[in-house]
Amino acid sequence: MSSVARTPVEQAHVVILNNYVRRHHVLAYKALERRVGKLTILLSTEMEPDRDWEAQWEGLDVRLQKNWTYTTNWRHPSGFEESNFIHFPVDTASQLRKLRPDIVFSYELGVRTLLCSWFRIFNRKVPLVMVGNMSEEIENERGIFRRSLRSVLKRTVDYCTYNGPSCRRYIERLGFPAGRMFHVPYCFDTDVIWPGDKAFSRDGVLRLLYCGAISQRKGIMQFVESLRKCCDELSGRKVRLIICGAGPLQNQVAAKAGESLEIEFRGNCNSRQLREEYRNADICAFPTLADEWGLVPVEALASGVPVLGSRHAQSVEVVCDDGVNGWIFSPNDETDCRSAISRALDSSPDQLAEMSVAARLSVAGITPEKSADGFIDVMQSALSKSRSRSTDYGNTAGSHTAT
Repeated sequence: MSSVARTPVEQAHVVILNNYVRRHHVLAYKALERRVGKLTILLSTEMEPDRDWEAQWEGLDVRLQKNWTYTTNWRHPSGFEESNFIHFPVDTASQLRKLRPDIVFSYELGVRTLLCSWFRIFNRKVPLVMVGNMSEEIENERGIFRRSLRSVLKRTVDYCTYNGPSCRRYIERLGFPAGRMFHVPYCFDTDVIWPGDKAFSRDGVLRLLYCGAISQRKGIMQFVESLRKCCDELSGRKVRLIICGAGPLQNQVAAKAGESLEIEFRGNCNSRQLREEYRNADICAFPTLADEWGLVPVEALASGVPVLGSRHAQSVEVVCDDGVNGWIFSPNDETDCRSAISRALDSSPDQLAEMSVAARLSVAGITPEKSADGFIDVMQSALSKSRSRSTDYGNTAGSHTAT
């Protein structure tokens, strides 16, 4: 068995392949860039068509690939449908050959990682890491083609990362051993966080904030219907629902307003506007039917706002503690949803203030540096080992022999 000297982490050329980057990616990549020799990011597209954000890379070495995109409609068992964009970055192998990376991180177990594995056939000493941003609620409902592809890809990947416990459980079921799995958590954009003191409404009108698309997948319609019923049952208590976002269900949501439930639409908001909404909110609602993570609950908690959150968001599973910094519910279970809403609406300003303190404490350790730590942990394990690719390539991730 051959032994090959490995490049130290601080000198390594790291290549990350992703479909596009959001603000939290940029923050994590910037933190990682400061700790490695060189960081190059290959993207399939500048931005996907259903996103209302501008691409902002802040000086990172970002390169757009030659890419084909195939659009499909995905229907979830919960009943919602949405577009799904499948990218084919066709120049992946040639780009990697030119860049000559010391380690490759490829997001998700799809076509992108498949193309990276072809590069690996001729470059077996370069570790390949799959970055997993997934949840059971979403991934268990993918089609047979994707499940078959992942059963093959798991044999070509040296390590994988997970962003939360649901992602880890899913990856474990694919057959990845614990020793080759590393936690790379999400971070959040501090520009949208309200860092100051929090005051809670004492005028009899509860300020409830919703941030996100006004769409089926986000569960906003079912939530507003349950909210309206709860408001009608409360005598003398009114709720003002502030919605930051846009989407096809706006008119249907607006129609649910009544004497006890005011609904105001802010449209898509920038960081400054979101920070002000977090400042003014008493509670933040996140009723999603399926989210592989969900940044809004973390942003709200960091701003001192208790979260009324769906258990189908992985972030809610990780950071929310029912009755301590928020309330957790199943969005497709009306009884459970209404119970959580009622408990939230019954909270006094003093109770919300206590929860606000717990909210900020619960997310205090979530930083870009923590995300970078996860990448570094994988690199230290991968780059400190030597292995014979000629004998172990094609075996399962757990069967590689380290020397």
